[in-house]
Formats: sequence, C-alpha cells, structure tokens
Amino acid sequence: MSYIDESKEDRIITKKVVALLKKNGIKAYNCTVTNGTSQTDVLKKICAKCNSLQRDLDISIHFNCFTHRSKKDSVTMGTEVVVRSKDGVRGDLGKRVCNQISKIGFTNRGVKIDTNLYFLNHTSKPAILIEVCFVSDPDDAALYLKHKDDIAKGIVQAILNYNKAQ
Repeated sequence: MSYIDESKEDRIITKKVVALLKKNGIKAYNCTVTNGTSQTDVLKKICAKCNSLQRDLDISIHFNCFTHRSKKDSVTMGTEVVVRSKDGVRGDLGKRVCNQISKIGFTNRGVKIDTNLYFLNHTSKPAILIEVCFVSDPDDAALYLKHKDDIAKGIVQAILNYNKAQ
C-alpha cells in the first residue's frame, strides 16, 4: 500500500525541478515517457530520449517503496540517491541532494551503489537516481505532501551548489 502515488508525484517533482533549473539559467530537459507498453519499454524510451539530447548529467526522480508502515511513528524512512558508482559528479551531487532533502526533515540514507538499474546503465552520461522518500511510510508521505516545493528547490540547490564548486 502506498500513501502517495509515485507515478503522479515523481512527474510533479520533475516538472518543478526542470522549471527551477531553467529559471536559474541551466539547460534542463524532462525525459518523462507516457507511451510505454511495459516497464522495460518505458525505460528504453527514457534512456533513448536522454541519450538524444546534449547534456552533462542524467537525473531520474523516483520514490521508494519498501515495508508498509501502517501508522505514524514520527520517524521518516528517508531519502537516498542511487548511483552506479560514487566517482565524480555522481557521488558528490548524490551527497548534496541527500543533504538538501534531509534538511526538510527526511532521514538521510545517503548515496547507495546499485549496478543493476537500467537507467543508470543505459544513459551515456553520468546518472543519478533520486529516491525522494518512501511512499509506503505515512511519516514520509505527510512530510512530502507538506514540502513538495521545498524538495524541488532542495534538488535544484544541490545542483547549483555543485556547479559553483566546479
């Protein structure tokens, strides 16, 4: 069971992040796909769309789902960023994103390595996958619903801070 709809909410955050990046003079694209016939087809189309564009980095925004929590306990399951490796921009930006989102009140789960995710393995530029929070935790869901704009701003701030440090 989910307290929020991942498919709907990741699109909302993605649109907010792209708009804020553009407002800050950064070229950004929304590579969301709505015409896939299966999860694999959607992933292939997303990666193809990303790879057809001139860019420095690929970011995919998601929400985690794990053990369902049936009641609030005032502890969030939290935010994390998944990367294929922590080298370069992936590890540094991943840390920055986790730090920004955790400032809102989410537990900082840090940067995790996963070498089996399609998106991370099939984009031609460095890629990160942001897991904003857990849809299966009522504490995460409540905090998310209250702070959507702050989450998008935090992701953008992490990117802007990374760019300034380079």
